[in-house]
Amino acid sequence: MVLGSGAAALAAALTAAVAGLRTVILEKTEWIGGTSAMSGGMTWAPANPIAAAAGLSDSAEEALAYMRAAAPLGWQASEDRLWEAQARNAGPMIAFLQKHSPVRFTIANVPDPMMELEGAKPLGRLLSLAPISKRGLGRYAGKIRPSTLPQTLTYDESISSNLYRRPIRATLRHAATFLRRWPTRTVGKGNALITGLLKGCLDHGCRIEIETRATGLLLDQGGAVCGVAAEHHGRRLTFTARRAVILATGGFEWDSAMLAKHFPAEIDYRSSPRTNEGDGHKMAEAAGAALAHMDQANIMVQPPVIYDGHLHGLPLRIHAEPDSIIVDSSGRRFASEYEFAMGERLMDLDPATGKPKHLPAWIISHWPMVKRTPLIRWYRRYDKTWLTMAKTPRELASKVGLAPDALAATVERFNSFARSGRDLDFGRGHSDYEAKLAKAIGLMAPIDNAPYVAIRCKPSILGTKGGVRTNERGQALRADGSVIAGLYCAGNVMANPVGTRTPSQVGTTLGPYMTWGFICANSIARDNR
Repeated sequence: MVLGSGAAALAAALTAAVAGLRTVILEKTEWIGGTSAMSGGMTWAPANPIAAAAGLSDSAEEALAYMRAAAPLGWQASEDRLWEAQARNAGPMIAFLQKHSPVRFTIANVPDPMMELEGAKPLGRLLSLAPISKRGLGRYAGKIRPSTLPQTLTYDESISSNLYRRPIRATLRHAATFLRRWPTRTVGKGNALITGLLKGCLDHGCRIEIETRATGLLLDQGGAVCGVAAEHHGRRLTFTARRAVILATGGFEWDSAMLAKHFPAEIDYRSSPRTNEGDGHKMAEAAGAALAHMDQANIMVQPPVIYDGHLHGLPLRIHAEPDSIIVDSSGRRFASEYEFAMGERLMDLDPATGKPKHLPAWIISHWPMVKRTPLIRWYRRYDKTWLTMAKTPRELASKVGLAPDALAATVERFNSFARSGRDLDFGRGHSDYEAKLAKAIGLMAPIDNAPYVAIRCKPSILGTKGGVRTNERGQALRADGSVIAGLYCAGNVMANPVGTRTPSQVGTTLGPYMTWGFICANSIARDNR
């Protein structure tokens, strides 16, 4: 039995079904796919067969070396076995999905972001989704969760046409593609991933129950998980799990009490389904599971949008512009704005207080940046407090609660760096990742054309990454390290072994989470032979 219907859940269900296990999928909402369906569909999977077929060299050993080098300090002691399992199973997972479902991956022209680290690769680990038609899903074709991101184009088509910076021009460029795909309900990105995975699950006999919310795990006399209590339109149901239950229910970012308890900062927007309320965390904890890494999340700086009638986050990278800087509450910069791990920088903790030391933070720029970025102009109308304008940096500082002299001095110092082409404070453009970004959009440009703008820069969450502590087989653990028989976890409900830091620019939720779904189902199948 699998709880949830995102990429981790469907990968687990498909793996179990192919292994001959009778598989039931319970989805809480009317929509299938969770956060995965709303995503760009990018999948980080080292040592995969797509890269191998293209002649690109990679291995699980190199991937593990890179994960170890990129990991947060001190995490290896508790997470190394999980990293190894992930590195060794990612490639087989991709091969399995392509064999048993219509999901098709292509190589994205994106390198590992930390190329200076051991084991990094310039190409082959990051995969994108080929387009697929929903028509093969029959009655479920209209049940794939809609997204705030356009899903008709593939990732590569969106990036090559600069869709997110030049949406009108990109739309016109791909007009024929839109017209060709619309009648066939052909989609890309996260919708393509979920469509293909769901088709594979259905073809292999999986049963899916939508609008069925799991409310608790059933335990036998020995404490093993043996079933699930659920509700469907107010009716209480019981499902018996003859083999095991795999939790893949997403994060807890929409549960305000859990977020206040575990997450160390006030957040801005959330870009996942509002039903990600920590159901799996609560059920697992009630069954005796230990939770870990609960302060970790997939963090971005996001613009506001309306989704399902409510204010929501749009997962777009908006802060990296040549004429933009990010300042903290002192009115001073604290990092290179082109740094890959800006979400992590926002969450740097003060060792004395345990609270983020850079918050509140603000993106500081001027009208030319806003003018050439139509999405910022468009989305600011959804939240009038998100973007503030003023005639001078000092006036801007007064409006948002910063020290006027400090902000004015920071802007002038950055402008001097822009004129000289050297960032003497944080070395913008020095790393391989930052150099490529600078080549694409420019390194630095002065902020000197009124009106000046400040964009609120609180952390926004794509999904929390803390959850049930698991072992390398995906089994849920108690606080003493013992296994809870019959309970496995994958996705944002598990304690993510890399946390907020990610070894790839994108794709380090979908790829690893499908890998963990694959690991969980294979563990169950092996135990029941």
